[in-house]
Amino acid sequence: MLSLIQIIPIKFRDKYRSNWHEFKRELRIKLGQLKRQFIRPPFPKLKNGKVYLHLGCGSISNLYFINIDGLPAPHIHYVRAIDNLTNFQSNSADLIYACHCLEHFPYAKVPKVLAEWFRVLKKGGILRLSVPDFDQLVNVYKESDNNMNKILPFLMGGQDYRFNFHLAVFNRYSLEKMLIETGFKQVQEWQPGSEPLTTFNDCSKLSTIVKEKKYNLSLNLEAFK
Repeated sequence: MLSLIQIIPIKFRDKYRSNWHEFKRELRIKLGQLKRQFIRPPFPKLKNGKVYLHLGCGSISNLYFINIDGLPAPHIHYVRAIDNLTNFQSNSADLIYACHCLEHFPYAKVPKVLAEWFRVLKKGGILRLSVPDFDQLVNVYKESDNNMNKILPFLMGGQDYRFNFHLAVFNRYSLEKMLIETGFKQVQEWQPGSEPLTTFNDCSKLSTIVKEKKYNLSLNLEAFK
């Protein structure tokens, strides 16, 4: 059976060939959103009754988490923008995990995004974040003799599709300040791999090597409501 993409006339595809890949991606997103209105993968059923959300999960699927991402995939429970969680009630989630997602929002919008995630968390719930560490990127830039190419992908994003652009930067001071201003009571660092809910094959472990020295490029903070 032909897919909707396959039955689009070849002449149309040739005419808009320069934008064809982007068109296919956008079409898949719309079809994925429509499909999720009728069919969803099984939701986690945790014995402790807790609710864990993985925002911007990409290809990562963890049986403990409800997966939310802008791109459709078989393990994604909700195909939607992760700054709009209106499908979740206030005070309904125990943990929200978002790895290298926050920097994809315009810096002026970040407080609003954090406020939405704060709303969904229960009292005592945790927002666990990873973002590129601007201070470390500056260190890498200086140590690599001001080689901008050494940090551009981490600073600006891959820029290969519309969701993959970085629009904000953070260091420990700025992100902690934003989290406290949002209403979180406590902010601290967390270590990837320290326990099951911090063990993902993702950018939380991002690093690079300059002149035989390793630089950890991810700022990993968790905030308690």
